[in-house]
Amino acid sequence: MSNNQTTIPSLGWALIGCGGAGNRHAQWAMSTSGVEIHGFCDKFADSAERFHQKYGGAYHTTDPERIFTDPSVDIVSIATSHHSHADLAVAACNAKKHLFLEKPMAMTTSDCLRIYQAMKEAGVKLMINFSIRFSGAARLIKEQIGPPLVSHGQCMMGKADLSRWRWHPEEGGGPLYDVGVHAIDLLCWIHNSDPVEVYATGGQITHPNELGSDDMIDTVAATIRFANNSVATFLMSDAGSSSVVSKWFFEFFDGSRSAVLHEHFSRVTFGDGQTSKPPVIERLPLLIESIHHDTEPYVPPRTGILSTLLVEKIAASAQTGSPQKIEIPNLNG
Repeated sequence: MSNNQTTIPSLGWALIGCGGAGNRHAQWAMSTSGVEIHGFCDKFADSAERFHQKYGGAYHTTDPERIFTDPSVDIVSIATSHHSHADLAVAACNAKKHLFLEKPMAMTTSDCLRIYQAMKEAGVKLMINFSIRFSGAARLIKEQIGPPLVSHGQCMMGKADLSRWRWHPEEGGGPLYDVGVHAIDLLCWIHNSDPVEVYATGGQITHPNELGSDDMIDTVAATIRFANNSVATFLMSDAGSSSVVSKWFFEFFDGSRSAVLHEHFSRVTFGDGQTSKPPVIERLPLLIESIHHDTEPYVPPRTGILSTLLVEKIAASAQTGSPQKIEIPNLNG
């Protein structure tokens, strides 16, 4: 090694939330160079122990404080139920831990802002796991199309199992918070513009009076207007899926070119018929790069704030029947 080369230190990593999403976070940590796995935490001791046995590390625990107070942990992945994101993320920031946070960032805009403020005060990095942003096909669309004038995004699923926590009114918030945020984030990202108004219709169409709260929405059709005067439509429901376009389906039109994102956002087909299935990009290395170089993460916290805000406005429009103006909080104050 030359005198001009320096060794970049490894970063300690721990996980809170040892379920399905947490399993993917653990796999990413295992496959990322420069990451040392230290701990696993879950409210169920057997889940944390199972991850410890499978992925290694020094310990497992049911107490998040064990991770927050561990000086060997630099990065915490949070993959718990949606309603717990805010308190855990704020606590992690207060403990000076960098964060890889599952979507949604939080279930209210105010909680998203609380996380953001804690992050800024602590001087740590936070990246949101909006999965479609890591798709090679989506990245190719952003490079070659647009910003689009018109787009369409949808997430259509088969009838959901309402016993899952994701459909609990407080714990998960239903499909807008679970999957809708993915589509909303992608539309804003590709349009490269902030939304300024949304009109939505929908409600409890596939599960009338079955969702535990009148505020829960299972189906929505929305129109979004952006600051650059482009528009998007957004459709989400568990009324059924199609093998032709898959669960996720997006179309983008920029006035001369078009692109379709399909096959579960893995393939792009352009208007001239050319099709491509580029590989996904690795996620955790992007956060590590941001930490080492003190740059903004690939999926920054503002995107999490914006997606939750737009979900709130979509729900409000569907419930009131009125268009909703979108005023994005000033993050520079």
